Amino acid sequence: MTRYFFHIKGEAKTVLDEEGIELTDLDEVREEATGSARQLMSEQVLRGQAPNGREFVVVDEQGQIVLTFPFKLAIRDC
Repeated sequence: MTRYFFHIKGEAKTVLDEEGIELTDLDEVREEATGSARQLMSEQVLRGQAPNGREFVVVDEQGQIVLTFPFKLAIRDC
């Protein structure tokens, strides 16, 4: 298994994932990104904030970008 780090890039800053998560492949990385983006967006909406403009920049243990995932991709029909 590989450890992946899901950094959150916003319009003004990037929040680094210092812990990461072990996943088996890029399909699991996409599934994790989708579920996590939905969770984070729902929390923002409940606080009355728009979730626009954020994305995950997922890197592997070597620091190589393996996926850039705009949160809006987690919403169907968007």
